[in-house]
Amino acid sequence: MEVLLPFFLVIPFLGFIVSLFFSKKKERSIFLAMATATLLQVVFAISFTAYWAIFIKSPLNIREITLYKSDHYSFFIDLYFDGVTATYLIMSSVLTFMIAHFSRSYMHKDAGYKRYFNNMLLYFFGIQIIIFSGNFETLFIGWEILGVSSFLLIAYYRDRYLPVRNGFKVFSMYRIADIGILLAMWLMHHLFHENITFLQLKTTDFVASHIEQHYWIGILISAFILLAAFVKSAQFPFSSWLPRAMEGPTPSSSIFYGSIAVHIGIYLLLRTYPFWGHILAVKVVLIILGLLSGFIASSIAKVQFSIKAQIGYSSIAQIGIMMVEVALGFETLALIHMCGNAFLRSYQLLVSPSIVTYQLRDQFFNFIPKLPSAYSAFQKKIANTFYVLSLKEFYMDNYLYKYLWFPFKRMGNKVSFLSTKLGLTTAIIGFSISAYLLYGDAYENLKFHQYIPNLIGLIALVFVLRAFTIRKHPFGAWILLVLNHFWVALAVSFNEHFSYWEIFYYISGVVVSGVIGFLVLNALEKKEYFSLDDYYGHAIEHKSLAVTFLLCSLALMGFPITTTFLGEDLLFSHIHSDQVLLMTLVAINFMLAGISIMRIYTRVFMGPNHKWYRSEARRSA
Repeated sequence: MEVLLPFFLVIPFLGFIVSLFFSKKKERSIFLAMATATLLQVVFAISFTAYWAIFIKSPLNIREITLYKSDHYSFFIDLYFDGVTATYLIMSSVLTFMIAHFSRSYMHKDAGYKRYFNNMLLYFFGIQIIIFSGNFETLFIGWEILGVSSFLLIAYYRDRYLPVRNGFKVFSMYRIADIGILLAMWLMHHLFHENITFLQLKTTDFVASHIEQHYWIGILISAFILLAAFVKSAQFPFSSWLPRAMEGPTPSSSIFYGSIAVHIGIYLLLRTYPFWGHILAVKVVLIILGLLSGFIASSIAKVQFSIKAQIGYSSIAQIGIMMVEVALGFETLALIHMCGNAFLRSYQLLVSPSIVTYQLRDQFFNFIPKLPSAYSAFQKKIANTFYVLSLKEFYMDNYLYKYLWFPFKRMGNKVSFLSTKLGLTTAIIGFSISAYLLYGDAYENLKFHQYIPNLIGLIALVFVLRAFTIRKHPFGAWILLVLNHFWVALAVSFNEHFSYWEIFYYISGVVVSGVIGFLVLNALEKKEYFSLDDYYGHAIEHKSLAVTFLLCSLALMGFPITTTFLGEDLLFSHIHSDQVLLMTLVAINFMLAGISIMRIYTRVFMGPNHKWYRSEARRSA
């Protein structure tokens, strides 16, 4: 039975590849590519699950591909199947198949019909990787694919201001979740001294003994897992991104933020429960935050003027309750609750346009004035306070900007002296000195050699902070982001002796994507004007350049299909568990670099096109 598991990934991947070859005018062929893939997945999923439930019942695990192996580390794709996988598999396949059929008529004659179905199939492929993942590395591959496809679907109406802006905002929040997964992976490697699988986590004595010996590392790993789950499932205080994600077409909103993607946080908690379930403090924190999320989201949902936002916050409230169920150990109840909520929210979002039409008609012909309340003055004051807080979404957006993004922007502005020319000069001098120290082994004789990795990691972060705040020059930001990767590789090289082939894996992807991306910007500059202070929407007239630059951007930020991704994971394994400062610098670097890279792409190629002969939607559209 294990040998059949890869077919669950092959089916959606082939559907995605086939859909790319059809002309955008071939609506029927494009739809059939997705409908065939999802129908085959539904039939295969139900048949496989039925056979497994009747005759096998025990978990299935297969190590499919080993991408890299050394004396100290093994990077492999691991596939896993159990009751949790079966539930998510059937739910995601059935919903995707149904919404694909709904989308056929809903998106008919839309200019981006092909792009919509391509992104939906990419999302479906990412989801299947996540739910079949048997270790954190495999899960992270699907996690990244899901994040990118989500961004592309939210910003589907790429010639409008708000969809692009909100798509980028959601992508920025997803980068925080990525940091949680990366840090959890890093600490897991050091805790277990191997690439741990989810099947191994089910060995109670094995896990409990490691946590008992390294209690605080266990706490940190659990905290990072909760961070990733809370961001991905839009729990408090990260809830405000979900209604902004409803800018895409209604069917994609239904499947992403009503049913499947928003419940991935629950999947992560269920899959890692054998680890953090040993720590009572983590379960108590999860229960408290889950209840708080449910209360706040329910309160906000009652005052939303948008039906999509109302449904979104209602779903957040239910997910908060699911997290409480998971923390209490009620796995089956959480899965049943999740399936019910997913199907209900999908249905509500799909019929939401009809409901709005009905309510508009109803309020004119059946208006009932509100009766005077019998509340006391104090009760009214409390009710009004909660009303205003809910209307303002408990100021979550403001606090995230004030305490998360604004400090990074302020630090970036303080290093505004770092021009592209100075950055290149600093890099050449720094790399030359480092080459002498590394190849001559002279750095070990330095009294302060143990601080060199932190110093270089700080320099790398300065490069990213500057790129993060550049408003005028895409070329300068792009070059600084490429150089940043070299500084990160250099910091880890000073940290530990290891094969330089690992550096080659990392840098090869950076160099290729960096050079091609620069050439694309240069080619576009000869035809158009652009900077980073506005949206220019050049993808409308330069589609091939836009696609090429998007692929370069994904490669530079470490998308799973590239050597940069493998190299990043290898480099992280050379940062020791006691080097918290270095790992913190690299993690922040990873988050801000990805955001800065995608900001260049969105500003240059997406948004309203300002040319006089093109209609331009207002910013409120």
